[in-house]
Formats: sequence, structure tokens, C-alpha cells
Amino acid sequence: MSNETKKRLGRAAAMLALATAGSRVLGLVREIVMVSFLGLGAEMGAFTVAMKVPNLVRTLLADTALSAAFIPVFSGLLEKGRERDAWQVAFTVAVVAASALGVVTALGMVFSPEVVKVVAPGWTSKFPETVGLTVSLMRIMFPTVVIMGIAGIFMGILNSYNHFAMPAIAPIVWNIIIIGVVALFSGRYGFHALAWGVMLGTLAELLLQVPSVWKRRWRHQAVLGSEGAPGARAETLRTSPWRLALRSAEVRQVGVLLGPVILTLGIINFNSFIDTIVAALLGEAAPAYIDKAFRLFQLPQGMFAIAIGTVLFPALSRHGAAGRMAEFRQDLSLGIRQIFFVTLPFAAFFSVLSVPTIRLIYEHGQAYGDQVAISGTASALFFFSVGMAFVSVNTLLNRAFYSIRKTWVPLAMGAVNLALNAALDLLLYKPLGVGGITLSTSVVSLVNFFGLILLLSPRVGGVDGRRVAWSAVRAVIALIPLAGVAYGVWWGVDALLGRALWAQILSVGAAYVAGGAAYCLAAWAMRMPELRDVLSVIRTRREARTPEGVSDLEG
Repeated sequence: MSNETKKRLGRAAAMLALATAGSRVLGLVREIVMVSFLGLGAEMGAFTVAMKVPNLVRTLLADTALSAAFIPVFSGLLEKGRERDAWQVAFTVAVVAASALGVVTALGMVFSPEVVKVVAPGWTSKFPETVGLTVSLMRIMFPTVVIMGIAGIFMGILNSYNHFAMPAIAPIVWNIIIIGVVALFSGRYGFHALAWGVMLGTLAELLLQVPSVWKRRWRHQAVLGSEGAPGARAETLRTSPWRLALRSAEVRQVGVLLGPVILTLGIINFNSFIDTIVAALLGEAAPAYIDKAFRLFQLPQGMFAIAIGTVLFPALSRHGAAGRMAEFRQDLSLGIRQIFFVTLPFAAFFSVLSVPTIRLIYEHGQAYGDQVAISGTASALFFFSVGMAFVSVNTLLNRAFYSIRKTWVPLAMGAVNLALNAALDLLLYKPLGVGGITLSTSVVSLVNFFGLILLLSPRVGGVDGRRVAWSAVRAVIALIPLAGVAYGVWWGVDALLGRALWAQILSVGAAYVAGGAAYCLAAWAMRMPELRDVLSVIRTRREARTPEGVSDLEG
């Protein structure tokens, strides 16, 4: 990778990370508002289960799956100069997806009671009121499936044109809408206000991307014959991409890629589904404990790992389509090392400061004084943190396989992980509670990481393993001063100032800042190039953006 390309990639990743960070921080505010206004009890457990099902269907059949199958084909056509064909594929896939997902949405709304019985079997006889609320909330939120299906295609189009800003900004609006609806209407409508907030926010996510997609739409260039002549109209119709091409080889290729992607994502997300089912055996609120811990767990992953992976995915797809394996390996190695470098510190923070962090974030309003909820959520976060870095890197590794169109490999690994996760959940949930369920997730992520690395390496000529391993080892060494300094600062300030809200903000905030400084100092002492890359991105982010490459971040 040339230095200029690396800088453009860095600027794009920085911008995307900034937008994603805004979304994740607002997501955290959203969770705080939800818990403060609505509590962390049985009804929150009902909402968690109700949202889990549409989210699963959406991930399998809509935004995530469609993007993963669509981007390699769309980007490959753009790389070959076949823009009209690319847009015809996009139009066809969008029409087919909207039709199919509309049917799925209708079925989901009709059969919601039966779905809840499967997802939370322990509730049916013990908690009938909770089951009724879950069904009602699920029906409100199920239309998000078809909405996000179209949004996923739009995101794939924009990312293929190296435009990452709007798809990253859209979730910010989603969070703002939910926060506003809960704050204004939850007092009267309770959790139904929250469900409608999710629905309205999802619709806004789709609509926000429309102008950027419209701006990049394919436009007919050449017209034969004089203006208004029959020949001119015939040529326009013949070359227009706005018609279905169900027999197109590229559309079939999207379908071929989509099958294994759906199965892979299904296996990955069925792990979460199994976690929910097992958690429901622990009580009505247990699924909510895991969900709230997962929201914090996702914060650094979304801010950094997903940003890096989103920027790299179109580039990897283009390298794969053109057979540029040297560039493929360089970009992949850079992504893995950067993800390890930026996510490992958060794993350490969430390990040594799990209880103070959960207390600061969630112990407000209706949840104030609920020590059972705080303890359960902190335990879930602690064990989640064990596998945080591996979960983050696995997202990039899966996309690497999609880029070279070897989608069956993550599928095979996912099948192994599904069985392992189910076994570990059942083994650990009784002795460790919700923490046992999240520990299972971490162990499975570790196994998945090494499996994907071993299977990817021979297919791309290596993954720069020694450099990646040495980078990870040095990052782990740098965690030692981070953990010691962070816990020591929190303990000292907490003992001095007490547990008032302002004091918790100071103690936890100071611990994170001091621990982060210790980590950076250790990385600097070991001369880690990843630190230099991060600092370089911060410096170059202030420079004028170039209109080429992956730096196209404007609307």
C-alpha cells in the first residue's frame, strides 16, 4: 500500500470512526435514558426479547447480509468500468429484497405469539403478562426488517463509491429520535413509546441515505437519433438500468454469495439467540442484563473495529476481484493490527472497572438502588471483555473471506462455534449466571479467530502472521500499566469523593484517562507503529480532503 493510499484510508477511517463514535456515544445516552425512564426489570427483559427477533431476521435477510453479498459484486462491476450493469444489479436486488422482506415482515407480525414461545420458553406459563407485552412490542418493530433491507442496499452502494459518512451518520439520527420519543412519551405509553421510537428512527435511517444514493445514480449518456425520435427512446430504454434483470449473471452471483452469508450470519446470530433463551431460564430480567452489557461492549467495537472494517471491505473486494493479493494482504494486516491496538485497551478497562462503569452508566432513575441488576450487568460485561478484541477482528476476517468469494469458510467455522456456544452456555449459566453466558461468547470468539486465520492464510498467501502476533503481544504488555493505573486512580478518587453522581463521573473518567495515557506511553516506549499510525491519522485529519480514493466522505 502506498503512503498516499494509506493516508487516504486513514482519513476515511478517522471520519467514519468519528461519525460512528458519535452514534455509539448517543447510543449509550439512549440506553441511559431508557433505563432511567423505564427501569431494568421484567418489562425491559420483554423489550429485549421483542427486539431480538426482528433484529435477527434483519441481520440474516436484510441489511447486514445484503451488504455482505452485494458489495463484492457491485464494487467488482465498478472496478471493471461496468457502472450501468452495477446499477441494474442494485435495482433488481432492491426490488426482489423489498418484495421478499415484505412477506417475511407480514408473517412475523402474524405469528409473533408463537415466536415468543420459542425464544422465551420459560416465560409462557410463569409470566403471561410479560409474554403479552413482548408480542405487542415485537409486532410494532417487525416492519424494521423491510426498511433496513433497502437501507442495507443503499449503504452498499454508497460504500462501494467510497462514501462512508452518511451511512455512519444515519444511526445518530436513529438514536436521537428514540431518545426524544422515550423522554416525551414513555410516561404515558411506557415501552410502547420505545418500540415506536425504534420504528420511526429506522425509517429515518433509510430516508437520510436517499439523497446521497440519488446523487450517485447512473445517468444515461449516449442517445442515438434526434431528440424525440423513436430511435432515441428505444436506445434509452435498452441501456437503462432501471429494469429487472433476474437472469443476469451478476444478480445470480449476489444470490450465490447471499446463501452462505445468510447461513453464516444465522449461525453467528443464533449464538445470541441461544444466549437469550438460556438467559430467560435465569429470570425475566436476565436477558436485559446481557443486552445492556452488550451495548457497552459494542461501543469500542463500533467506534473503531467496524469503522476500519467498513472502510477496508470495498478495498479488499476490489483487490480480490483484480487478483491483487499483495495489496490484499497489506490492507488486511493493517486492519487486524489496528483493531487489536484500539480494542484491547477497552477490554482491559471493562475488566478492571466493570462495576464502576455499569454503576455510572445505568444506576439512575427507575434503576437506582437495583443492586441485583447492577451486579448482573457488570458480571456480563466483565466476561464479555475477555473476547472483545477477537470479536472485533473476526468481523474483518469474515469480510476478507467475502471479498475473495469464499463465503462457505465462515459458514463452516460458524457451525462449529454454534455447537460450542450452546454447550458452554448450558455448562456455565448455572455456576456463573449471566456471566457464564457471556464468557461462552468470549471463548467461542477466540476459537473462531484462530480457525479463520488458519483457513484464510493459504488462500491469500499469508496474513502477515508474525507482524500481527508481535503487535498483539506488545499491546497486551501495554495493558499491564493501563490496568494498574486505571484501577488505582479509580480506587483513590472513589475513596476520597464518594459515590455521588458527579464524584462517579470524576473517578471513572479520571481512571479511563489515566489508564489510556499509561497505555499510550507504554506503546510509545515500545515504538509500536500502530500508535504512530493513529497519531498520523489525527494530524492528517486536519488537512484538506482529497477528492479521490477512499477519502470521499462528503455527501
